[in-house]
Amino acid sequence: MTKEEFNAVTRDLLVAWFLEMYVYISGAEAQKIEPLQKRQLISTAQSLLHDVQDLLENEQKAL
Repeated sequence: MTKEEFNAVTRDLLVAWFLEMYVYISGAEAQKIEPLQKRQLISTAQSLLHDVQDLLENEQKAL
């Protein structure tokens, strides 16, 4: 697997994870989630988004 293929798969999986977390946090089952758990999930998602943003910015600078 090339680096480009790995990055494409990783981005696809991250997008899928974010969508699942959004559905999980905002759906009907969300009432069963403890507030602390919900904050932790949101914090993890924000951290991953910042990491992806940094990666994309670094790739753009390299071009």
